[in-house]
Amino acid sequence: PFALALFAAAALQLGAAPANQILPLGLPWLGAHFRLDSIAAFFLAITNLGGAVTSLYAIGYGEHEDEPARVLPFFPAFLAAMNLVLLAADAFTFLLAWEVMSLSSWALVVSHHRDPKNVRAGYIYLLMAGFGTFCLLLAFGLLAGAGGGYAFETMRHTHGEGIAALVLVLALLGAGSKAGLVPLHVWLPLAHPSAPSHVSALMSGVMTKIAVYAFIRIAFDLLGPPQWWWGVI
Repeated sequence: PFALALFAAAALQLGAAPANQILPLGLPWLGAHFRLDSIAAFFLAITNLGGAVTSLYAIGYGEHEDEPARVLPFFPAFLAAMNLVLLAADAFTFLLAWEVMSLSSWALVVSHHRDPKNVRAGYIYLLMAGFGTFCLLLAFGLLAGAGGGYAFETMRHTHGEGIAALVLVLALLGAGSKAGLVPLHVWLPLAHPSAPSHVSALMSGVMTKIAVYAFIRIAFDLLGPPQWWWGVI
């Protein structure tokens, strides 16, 4: 029901004016910024529709799960973290939600931990997730500049061509590793079969789209007007 409610709310927000909210959480001088605009709403609709369908399947699937305690706590955390990534409007909140998304999905990948193949898949997945987060951290650092403006609103200004090119490459590496972009896809054929079926569906159908959203948000929003040569990359 929660995922369906979010799906409906996101669908209603498509084309509407952006909604902003700042909460006294996160970094003391920054707070946690959240923003729901049409781009986020579109991906929220995809995320929660997929979440609702996989949650329904999980009810029957869970009856045959040997160790449900290794799955049940992390599945809603995984879904919630993906929603927070889409709503985040500052680098700290975005990366925190991104890491929770990665760690909760890793826990689901290794839920059947007695199989050595699953443990190896989880290890490779965690390495690639760390690499992707590191690239995104550098990208946001360059966007924030010396002033440390971590809120997305302060990042939306003209950047030098060299900085823009470097951020574009870092965003492509960081988001591409999570999306399974070749040649950063080494974790994907290992991790997806290792996870429970409904989790694998959520990773394949939704989590990889969160990575697409991250690239769109950085390249076509925070970097300002795109340059023609970006299409070559």
